[in-house]
Amino acid sequence: MTTRLENRGNNGGLNNGFLVGLMTGGMIGAGLAIAFAPRAGSVLRQRMKASATDMRDAASLGYQEVSARIAGVVDGVTAGGQAVRNEVADAVGRGAREVEQFAMASKTVPKRRRT
Repeated sequence: MTTRLENRGNNGGLNNGFLVGLMTGGMIGAGLAIAFAPRAGSVLRQRMKASATDMRDAASLGYQEVSARIAGVVDGVTAGGQAVRNEVADAVGRGAREVEQFAMASKTVPKRRRT
């Protein structure tokens, strides 16, 4: 029965076969990855740039749409507030005229007493 220590080479390390196999497998794998890669790096970068541009444009368009909606809501609220203000001013004016008419009607000319 041999022990692990007896399987080691003269330099005290593991067999070089494992390292050779690891390096060979790595080179074969890298070569296959390059050979079967769907696109070259420059094409991939162009696609990524185009995707980033599309996302930027979509975000810009969404921002513009939201801004337009908010502006519409603000304009509607402003118009509603102005309408309420005008109605209140009209009501106050009518009330003031009624008060004036009442005050004028309540004035009586004092009758002189005959003595």
